[in-house]
Amino acid sequence: MSTPLSPALSHRERGTECRFAGQINGGFTLIEMLVVLVVIGIVVAMIGVNLAPDPRQALATEAQRLALLLEQARDEAMSSGSSIAFSAEQQRYSFWQRQAEPGADGTRPWKEHSDRELFHPRQLPGSITVDDLRINQQAADKGSQKIIFTPSGVMLPFRLTLASGEYRVVIQGNGMGQIDVDKGTS
Repeated sequence: MSTPLSPALSHRERGTECRFAGQINGGFTLIEMLVVLVVIGIVVAMIGVNLAPDPRQALATEAQRLALLLEQARDEAMSSGSSIAFSAEQQRYSFWQRQAEPGADGTRPWKEHSDRELFHPRQLPGSITVDDLRINQQAADKGSQKIIFTPSGVMLPFRLTLASGEYRVVIQGNGMGQIDVDKGTS
């Protein structure tokens, strides 16, 4: 018959090991778990901040993309021998080419460019808008007036301002066909 362990038996006699009050017996303390959760939270927040689009960077990227498209339109006009035009509205822009046949008034009207891969109409991303378009230092009516790239490479100077909130980026073209992006405005 087995006898119940009496409280008078020592820890060794009971087969257990004596532990000091401050010693941890496996597992994690609440403090350790909280520290790990805080570190994970900080890492996730940093990743989230890096993945969130910076409005200035998005604006600069879109301005650079548009400037490259304008340069491509200028080069295409020079190499094809046919004028190409560009128009911008509040949140979209289009490229145009002259129709082969004259219209009723005897002029060849513009139609949207047939190169659907490169010169298709585009929406500006996110909160980016066309803030101002000036052709030959005159305010242009958005959507109706066009920047025209001629086969000679000569064009009217223009200034196209893109905006996203308080930030502004200017794309400028001079009379000799040079196109630059000025990221210094805000």
